[in-house]
Amino acid sequence: MTVRPPWAASRLALRIARREAWRYKGRSALSIALLGLPLLGVAVAASAYDTMQLSPEEITYQYVGENDAYVEVASDGTPIQQYTWDSRWPAYSSDEEEAVAATEADLLAALPAGSQIAPYVPDTSGETQIDVETPDGLGTIRSLGYDLTEDAYEASGLEYREGRAPSGDEIALSTAAADYLELGVGDDLIVDQDTATVAYEISGIVEFPWDLNGQMAIGTVFPESSSGWLVDVPGPLTHEQALLLNEIGLTVWAPSFVNDPPPSPDGGVYRADDSTAVDSETLTVYGMIAAVVIMEVVLLSGPAFAISAKRRTREFALMSANGATPAQIRGVVLAGGLLFGLIAAAAAVLLGIGVLAAALPLLERVVGHRGAGIQIMPWIQAALAAVAIGTGLLSALAAAISASRINVVAALTGRTPSRKGSKRWMAIGLTAIGLGIAAGFAGVTAGSLPLMVAALVLTQMGFVACTPTLLGLTARLGRRLRLAPRMAMREAGRNRGSAAPAIAAVLGVVAGGIAFSMTVTANDVRNEETQEHLLPQDTLTLTLQHAANQDETPDWEGALAETRRMLDTRLDDLELTAVTRYSGWEGCGFEAGEGETVECLWIPTRPDENVCPYWSADTSTPEAEAAAVEAARDDARCDERADGAGLFDGTIAGSTDPKVVAAYTDLEGAELDEAVAMLEGGGVLVADPWALTDQGTVVFQQEIQKWDDNGGSQTPQETYLELPAMIVDKGQLGYSQTFLSPAAAERMGFTEPTYDRLYLLETSTEVDSGDVEAFAADFDREVAGGDIFARFAITNYRDPFASMLVLGVTGLCALIALGATAVSTGLIIAEQRRDMTTLAAVGAGPGLRKRFAMWQIVVIAVFGTALGTAAGTIGYALIRSALNSSLQLQYPFHTLYGWELPWLSIGITLLAVPLLAAIGALLFTRANLPSERRLT
Repeated sequence: MTVRPPWAASRLALRIARREAWRYKGRSALSIALLGLPLLGVAVAASAYDTMQLSPEEITYQYVGENDAYVEVASDGTPIQQYTWDSRWPAYSSDEEEAVAATEADLLAALPAGSQIAPYVPDTSGETQIDVETPDGLGTIRSLGYDLTEDAYEASGLEYREGRAPSGDEIALSTAAADYLELGVGDDLIVDQDTATVAYEISGIVEFPWDLNGQMAIGTVFPESSSGWLVDVPGPLTHEQALLLNEIGLTVWAPSFVNDPPPSPDGGVYRADDSTAVDSETLTVYGMIAAVVIMEVVLLSGPAFAISAKRRTREFALMSANGATPAQIRGVVLAGGLLFGLIAAAAAVLLGIGVLAAALPLLERVVGHRGAGIQIMPWIQAALAAVAIGTGLLSALAAAISASRINVVAALTGRTPSRKGSKRWMAIGLTAIGLGIAAGFAGVTAGSLPLMVAALVLTQMGFVACTPTLLGLTARLGRRLRLAPRMAMREAGRNRGSAAPAIAAVLGVVAGGIAFSMTVTANDVRNEETQEHLLPQDTLTLTLQHAANQDETPDWEGALAETRRMLDTRLDDLELTAVTRYSGWEGCGFEAGEGETVECLWIPTRPDENVCPYWSADTSTPEAEAAAVEAARDDARCDERADGAGLFDGTIAGSTDPKVVAAYTDLEGAELDEAVAMLEGGGVLVADPWALTDQGTVVFQQEIQKWDDNGGSQTPQETYLELPAMIVDKGQLGYSQTFLSPAAAERMGFTEPTYDRLYLLETSTEVDSGDVEAFAADFDREVAGGDIFARFAITNYRDPFASMLVLGVTGLCALIALGATAVSTGLIIAEQRRDMTTLAAVGAGPGLRKRFAMWQIVVIAVFGTALGTAAGTIGYALIRSALNSSLQLQYPFHTLYGWELPWLSIGITLLAVPLLAAIGALLFTRANLPSERRLT
């Protein structure tokens, strides 16, 4: 008796799977694409991240290049002890001694003879800005005073994209500046210098590998730019030479020292802290996103395997009749999933590398620096291969179980036994949804990622399990419909084994898209709510800023008159309203000491009975603090917010002009009249209702802030001021929560700022952000004159990128859902070809058959999008809970992620996808089918 090895059956199953895949190439390619496309995205993202995430050695080389080092003044000539050598910002210590900072001469004296140095700035964000003419008006770029004829700059990595090094009055432009200004070699750069303009010829277009998007003009015509020097010594830079530079107060950043640093003062080896640790909440969200993606892949690929298994029913019946066990049949179907998973993994990895290679220049522009060659993050690619194999097997699992349970006699006779909807599956689905919700709450409470992932999986699988029963229930409604939709509804209820996987595919895509869209929308709303709201959205403002000697009083009225003339040429029916602002930068009578700056603040206080009990509660331990926060959450007096903490600049608006009051408070009618009367009587408006006393007043406490060379201090004073007050809605009046009257400001000792003026603009002309640059050109040229800078702005609290991101993700998910619907329905229609032929034989016209196919795809799209929206909403609830978990444990309260729904995305998902699917079915479904003989 011959004993077959245990792997022989697996080898046979793989051989059958390979032949079946080759036989039905189109269906196989579809399954592989459905498995591989999401993995391709992850492969590209992982390789892109690894390519652009530079190591300390690569970063150092990108900034320093072939030079030996970059050195920078760390102290005023005091010797330092440098601990880290692998970072732009090294850790060091020094003695507190008065000394003189090292100069170029000191540096050259400390280096070997023949050394070369050149001024250098590794970070241009703080360099001098210059005003230049742009195609649309006036803009700003940064200037660098380098002499590019020195070899050190090209050795550092600077590359000439066009032209040559500038000489004399010539300059070079960075590629980003050249694109922005639409200039090239031989053109003139027009620079605005006070009241005159100067033209500089462009000799070259250059690029720094570490700042591809920096808009810079470079040349000796600009002031010298230097935070340190590039150093090139005749031989290699030694440890002794670096320590000698430390002795004159210079830090050293050298490529050769990243892996071979000089000895630290205490003999230890230190590395710069480049930790990218992810907090637990972020890790939880990433884990849930990964779970959603895997579920999406499984549900997308499942219909292809399910329908393939149904089409092979006769083949499986023949295998069973010849002695194949159910386990062997399951093995054949699972082998297909394994084979497709392996092919999808290989294709995703190879295509990912190819896509990255093609898109690398664009990626570098987006990130802003050059990569160090294509890196593929091998462990991620190996994990992707494992995920592809796993998802392939999971996608084929349901089809494998179904194939192993076929009725052999019915399959061989060509008949499909009728199956009644099992209430058991509905019970299982509802139980899974319930368990998923419970696991989600438990996971949020315990901070457990596995429980949250289990919640996502259980809820989606619960909806999938409920689908057959729901199809059966809705099929009964078909009797009230016209013929074509009635046939489609009944066919979906009868043939649930094919319709349910197709619906599950759409469900998975829509669920992921809805969850992501809701998360981005909630984050956008949260960011908008945390901003300081002073004026309504889209309010037009004009700011005049004193740009010259602060000791001289500029001609504000003259500047406003000139600005008004310019505005009138572009804005119709213009009205300007001055806004008076007050601050305590004069100190409210407090004298500043030598080298000190004093600011006076008045903080609205609450009566003792209105103070949140959190401030007097025991918070000495984490448990006690959590209890105090929980108690504060249930107390209406505890409504203080952490938004804007430390961002208040001490400037408060004040006026008795009804237009200004209405702009800052949104009041109108009798309420506006009451507010204006309160201000005219010397009162104030306050946005904290708990600050109001029984007498209708608010008590302000004085606070003095002082700054000097050693830092700042904040000292509450025992000085109080009680003023009549009116309460306005919370969220108005910015971080100060106060709007002053001139009389109240005088009693506080506040004064008007001398450095700027603010005006509200009203016009009948529609103005958008594109007009700002054109206005700036006129103002700077006609008004500033070296004394005043005018800025025109549109108040905008929204993030346009978030809206575009939501629409982009919604469009992508809708496209994938549409494709999944079409493909799944196409496979179903192909499986039902014999039924369509029968319809033709009994007299059904081509139009009816087209409408029948259309309504089939509509049923799948409607079911899939509706269930997917429900599943995505539950998924967002879990993500929201994870994001809010840490925010809820702090007081003052942070703005939480809410339930703001992306109605446009939901509308596109629920309405556009079924509608487009129906149109596609009408346009592309074949109505004329050839007659076929019966197989049995």
